[in-house]
Amino acid sequence: MKSIEKIKFGGTSFEIDDLANKVLIGEKVATSSLLEYYLIGKKKRSKTGNLFSILDSADREVAVVRIEKIENVKFGDITEEFAKEEGDGSLDNWRTIHEPYYSELLSSVGKELNKDTLLVCEWFKIVSD
Repeated sequence: MKSIEKIKFGGTSFEIDDLANKVLIGEKVATSSLLEYYLIGKKKRSKTGNLFSILDSADREVAVVRIEKIENVKFGDITEEFAKEEGDGSLDNWRTIHEPYYSELLSSVGKELNKDTLLVCEWFKIVSD
């Protein structure tokens, strides 16, 4: 059996619980991260078929998801559809959340966010809850 990595979405307890709930009700079926973090070894690359245990803020498993699709997408090419799939409601809201977040992460490794910054976009499906 494959090992299942445990993950949380968001930073604050509220965000973590809100996003875990959105996974459960099907409002969050995707996530994104910086390709740069994979390239420098700060994050391990997922593969289609990988399983992840989604945790709430109290470290309780709320669901197990399987990665269905992975694509590299430029920050400037993120679509309204993807923003909704990530559970953020709209592209404007997605940018409001992710622009400062990714800018901070990149500045910690001496890089700057721009429209050509590559993100790893992953779509997933619940396999058990």
